[in-house]
Amino acid sequence: MSRSALRRRAAAVAAVGLVAAACTSSAGGDGSFQASASSGPTSGAPSDSGSAACPAAYAQPDPRRPEVRLTFDLADDLATVRGAEDVTFTPDLPVRELVFRLTANTPPTVRQGTRIEVTAARSDPSGGAYRFQAAGAAAGTQGGLLVLPLGRQVPAGERVTAHVEFTLTLGKQAFDRFGRNADYAWWGSGQPLLAWERGAGWHEEPLLRYTAESATSEAARTDLTVTAPGKYTVLSSGTQDAPVDSGTGGRKRWHAVADRARDVSVAVGPFRTAKATVAGTTVQVGTAPDKAPQQLLTEAERGVRELVARYGPPPFPSISLARLPISGGGIEYPGAILLLDDSRVVTVHELAHQWFYAMVGNSQARDPWLDEAFATFSEEEIDGTTSATSGALKLPGEVGDSTTDYGGNEKAYYNTTYGKGAAALIAARGAGPPDKFDAALRCYVNANAWRIAKPADLAKALAGLPASTKVLQQAGALP
Repeated sequence: MSRSALRRRAAAVAAVGLVAAACTSSAGGDGSFQASASSGPTSGAPSDSGSAACPAAYAQPDPRRPEVRLTFDLADDLATVRGAEDVTFTPDLPVRELVFRLTANTPPTVRQGTRIEVTAARSDPSGGAYRFQAAGAAAGTQGGLLVLPLGRQVPAGERVTAHVEFTLTLGKQAFDRFGRNADYAWWGSGQPLLAWERGAGWHEEPLLRYTAESATSEAARTDLTVTAPGKYTVLSSGTQDAPVDSGTGGRKRWHAVADRARDVSVAVGPFRTAKATVAGTTVQVGTAPDKAPQQLLTEAERGVRELVARYGPPPFPSISLARLPISGGGIEYPGAILLLDDSRVVTVHELAHQWFYAMVGNSQARDPWLDEAFATFSEEEIDGTTSATSGALKLPGEVGDSTTDYGGNEKAYYNTTYGKGAAALIAARGAGPPDKFDAALRCYVNANAWRIAKPADLAKALAGLPASTKVLQQAGALP
C-alpha cells in the first residue's frame, strides 16, 4: 500500500529535521526521476544460483496449496456485493477449525460505511454452527474472524472444504480498499480470507485501528467470477476471459483465473483501457473515460521492466492497474492494483508489491516491513530518489515492529515501516557492497517465492554480508 508515497516520504524526512529534494507527482509521471548510474541493479541470475540456498529460479508453489472459487455479484446501484466462496484446504498441521479474516469490518473501513456480513457457512467435516471472534472489529459488526468448527481434529494432509456466503456493503469513496461512487465500485479482500500460514497455523491478529494491511494468507489456486452492470468494465486479479452476457438485465459476467493468488481485488467502472506486453506479462491499465490511458501504461511498462531487471520475471501472466476516481495512493493485490494516484512513485511502489507480498509473501501483521519497506526501497532505487529518506534511519522505533506494536499510531507505522525500513535497506545495500547485496536479494526472492517469508529468511540470504546485516540489525529489522 502507498498512502501517497510522496506525503509519506516528506513526513519521514521532516520528522528528522531534513529537507527533502524537490519532486513532482503529476499524473502518469513526467520523466523527472531517473535512476542514477550508481544505483543500477545487478543483472542476470544471482552469482551463487543453482545451490540449495540460492536457487537459479523462483521456487515452485506448494502443490497442495488451497483452492478458492469466488463469485461476486455487484448490485446495479453499486452499493452491495453478494458473494459466495468455496475453499478446498489441505492443512500441513492438525486443525480443529477453519479461520477466515473479515477485513471489511476493520474500524476505519466501517466508519466509511463498508462492512461484511456472513449469511451462511458450512464445512466438511463439520462441528456445528459457525461463530465469530471480535478480533478488533468495529462495534456493531459480526466480528473480525469467522470460525468454522470441524468437530474433530483433522490430521495434516487431510482435505477440508468450506462454503461461505456473504454480503459486502460498500461505503462512499475514501482512501481504502473498498468504495464506490456514481459510476465506480471497488473492493479488495472483500471475501472472508483463509488466514493460514504453512508451518505456523492460523493467524488471529486483531484488525487494525488505522488503514493498512494486516492479513496473512497462502498463495491459492483461485477462480473468480464477477457479475456487474453491462455498461462497465471489470479489472481484477487473475487472467481474464472475455466477458459474456449473464442473461439477466443487461448484466455481464467476467471470469478470471489465478494459479497462485493470496487474495484478490476487483474494480468496476467506465474504464478506458490499454495494454502492452512486458517481459511476457500482459500489463493492462484502466483510466477514466475522459483521460487517455497511455501515460499510465507507459509508467507501468517502465516499472515492470525495472523490477524485472532487479528481481526476476514478473510473478503473474497479467497485471492490471485500475485508476480510481479518488486521491490517496495505491493498494496492491496479486496481479492487480487499485490506484488512487497515478504518479510515478506510487505506480512503481505498487508494482514492486507484485514481487514483495504477492510472490514473496509475509505476515503483514507480524512483519509488515518485509513488503512495505521493500516496495519503498524498490521505488526509490528505480526512481533515483534514495536520498529522500536517508535521514529516516534516525527515526525512533524498530523497523521490525508488528502492526499491533503501533496501537493506533498510524503516522509512526508509516514513518517507521516505510520510511525507516527503506532507508535501512538502502544503507544495507551501500554497505554490501551493492553488487553482492543485489545478488543476495535475488537469492532471497528465488528461495522464498510463493512462501511466507520471515526476517530470518532474509538474514540467511545476507549471511555472507556482515556489514549489510549489521545495518539492518541496528535499525531493528533483523534480530
